[in-house]
Amino acid sequence: MSSDLSAEALAKRRSYIPENDPIDFADIERIRIEAKDGFAAAAERAVERHQLETEDVVVGGVDCLRIVSRSGGTDNGRLFYVFGGGFIVGDPETDMPVIGALAEWCGVEVIAPRYRLAPEHTAPAAGDDCWAAYEAMASVPGRLLAAGESAGGNLALLTVQRAVAEGVRAPEAQALLSPAADLRTDRELFGPVADRDPSLSFQLMLDVAGTYPGGLALTDPAVSPGLGLVDGLPPTIITTGTYDLLMEMCLRLARKLRRAGVPVECNVWPGLWHVFEFYDEFAESAESLRDIAAFLNRELQ
Repeated sequence: MSSDLSAEALAKRRSYIPENDPIDFADIERIRIEAKDGFAAAAERAVERHQLETEDVVVGGVDCLRIVSRSGGTDNGRLFYVFGGGFIVGDPETDMPVIGALAEWCGVEVIAPRYRLAPEHTAPAAGDDCWAAYEAMASVPGRLLAAGESAGGNLALLTVQRAVAEGVRAPEAQALLSPAADLRTDRELFGPVADRDPSLSFQLMLDVAGTYPGGLALTDPAVSPGLGLVDGLPPTIITTGTYDLLMEMCLRLARKLRRAGVPVECNVWPGLWHVFEFYDEFAESAESLRDIAAFLNRELQ
């Protein structure tokens, strides 16, 4: 892949000003609405671009969104997808730029759980919701994939780890986009990118780490699955960027998977930031999503 950023991506990176003020969780509903509104236009474009149809369903007792692409179909099976948002905001609709691309280009039906959010529901609530939905999906014959971004990458990884540990069918492969797999907040763990991600601040990591775990320790694998067992996990693709606040934890996770003998592909995009795949105005976003879909499709063959 080229090390040269598109003019659009470079301009966007230069224009971003990350929020460094602590979150006022008393105002969480307004924060959620603003976060959703901020990505609404991109989500609408994704629905049109990938010819998506959606419906609310209940899977394993969990409210979920079912997404299919009229263009891609569903012949290749199902994808368990977990949205991101720091465990405090987000929903499947907001993740349509990623979900839509994978639905169409992998030719799969996507099931995305609406897991419970913090601070109202701390760990392990989100993980329990994801597990209930995944376990029900795994009981249905047919090919199965898993994916998630940021906090959703944490929960997707946690879910697949639990499947392996409990002897439930694991997916053929998983895709983790800038996964927040390690919620420890020691600043040195973030390396040189701690202050240059244009879309994700270190302060937000502190806020999440102080809220989401509830009574669990940050080192508990139920909170930081990157610190848990990875033996026997399916082939995994990880994406990150050299401006991603979570780049070093992504690299640590990739190294740990390789040492355990898990087939892993880790794509580090020069000059790009946390889950840049959301931003459909950049050529790099579609290129990365094409790479992810190609990886997952290879594992389905």
